[in-house]
Amino acid sequence: PAPKAEVWLPDTAAVKLPMEEYAGIPFNTTGPEAIEKFKCTQYDLTYSCKAKNGEKDEDLWLIYNEAGRMVLMKKELGYYKQEVADAIIERFAIKYGLDYKPSDGQESAFASGVRKTKTYVFGGGQVAFQIGRSLNNRNELMLVYFFPEDVGSTFAKSVMN
Repeated sequence: PAPKAEVWLPDTAAVKLPMEEYAGIPFNTTGPEAIEKFKCTQYDLTYSCKAKNGEKDEDLWLIYNEAGRMVLMKKELGYYKQEVADAIIERFAIKYGLDYKPSDGQESAFASGVRKTKTYVFGGGQVAFQIGRSLNNRNELMLVYFFPEDVGSTFAKSVMN
């Protein structure tokens, strides 16, 4: 039998909002600091990092804008599984508070393939859980985004419109 892939689930410990960091990496970390302090590998404006979050190592992508500011941390969770997605949404709602979930119409549009993503927003926009279609539209993938406060509120507004 194939080895069972480990499922990532967030904890439900309370956090102070607005968040200033995730997994010990502050949102104001510069690219050179990401390489030096967190041993990240740079790919243009994106950095691949292994972060220690409590007892576990997490793979994170740090994404920077052209001005060199970190605008997003992304965690890829692999293929969509309903029970895992439900558990993540429930835990994020406890931890950060649920600000937005897709409407019935958006759910329907996603199910029919008209929409490529469906997004849940937490913590004033600083955390998002997204289910999106792969490039070939055959698979659904799960992603988690962590944003600096101002970027997150802008992202949340764009999702809600």
